[in-house]
Amino acid sequence: MKKNHNDILKSRTLDNYIGCLLGGAIGDALGAPIEFMSLNEIRSKYGKDGVKNYIEYADGNGEFTDDTQMTLFTAEALLRAEHRAMLKGIGGALPIIAHHSYLRWLHTQNFPLNIEKVKQGVYDIEKGWLIKQKALYKRRAPGNTCLSALSSGIAGTIDNPINNSKGCGTIMRIAPVGLMYSGNNEYSFKIGCELSAITHGHPTGYLSAGFFASVISDLAVGVKLDKAIENGLVILRKWDNCLETLRAVNSATELFQKVKTSGINPGAEEIEKLGQGWVAEEALSMSLFASLVYENDFEKGVLYSINHSGDSDSTGSITGNLLGLINGKESIPINLIEKLEAHDIVSQMGEDLFIRVKGSTYDADDEWWEKYPGF
Repeated sequence: MKKNHNDILKSRTLDNYIGCLLGGAIGDALGAPIEFMSLNEIRSKYGKDGVKNYIEYADGNGEFTDDTQMTLFTAEALLRAEHRAMLKGIGGALPIIAHHSYLRWLHTQNFPLNIEKVKQGVYDIEKGWLIKQKALYKRRAPGNTCLSALSSGIAGTIDNPINNSKGCGTIMRIAPVGLMYSGNNEYSFKIGCELSAITHGHPTGYLSAGFFASVISDLAVGVKLDKAIENGLVILRKWDNCLETLRAVNSATELFQKVKTSGINPGAEEIEKLGQGWVAEEALSMSLFASLVYENDFEKGVLYSINHSGDSDSTGSITGNLLGLINGKESIPINLIEKLEAHDIVSQMGEDLFIRVKGSTYDADDEWWEKYPGF
């Protein structure tokens, strides 16, 4: 039976929402310093178990990258669009609003934009609270595809792709979609694909993002991870060009079953059988596997997801989103939260996604308008 919105509100908690975004940011920060290291290099420098804490700075702090930066701007777009729909009584503006939010992220990277190509909607660089957070004005190895696609000023779509990329920059920012549309996994899948296609045009890229959004949507209303994956596969099979993503997801679940049957804790060699995470379907597959193995242990799951030869911050970010949502903020070691730079911004966005919108069609909330203007 399909749940109504009131039932969904009862089944999700603020702790889980904040945990999802904080978890992603922590996984991102843990994996960032070893992103371009081989497994042998990681073990040689940090021991056989690899990285166990933040290692980037001498003071022990961690700092997230473009993965979390873009996740925050995805959340901003969703909240602006939801606010607009409530005030005007109509929807449909999300893709344009999301493109503009990603352009605001581009602005934080001090990267050029062909503003003449930005034709639709009201693009105002100064509006909203997120663009004013100076902690986000840092280049943390942003993906070239996101930079080049956004700097063109043109928003890609599923029907009119901007390129043929399926890099993991298409999926690592999508968790807020599932949180916003919790309990509606098919719609979350669709929106995840649409927002992904703004910068990445390859079907495997946007379908991986849509699948991730679907899983998050189910987890947000208490569905178990294995069932959320099954539900996502039902939706995925309805889409054209789904075979590559389908194989990647099936590889993760099949490997998990083998590991579960063996009763032996998997090493990095196992997760590396699924790829290195540079492309969307591999990042998805590796993160699903790590999350299945350590579904009830945030710290072990995230550390497992980063210690491999590959895109450690992206697999850490996606796994952190999944396990942070499943287990909640309370499951995350306090030192990983307190030592994360700008963790307050991430927590605030998780709280706002939980709230969704303030005010009503007849009585607008001025504070919410300042934070999330509807354009």
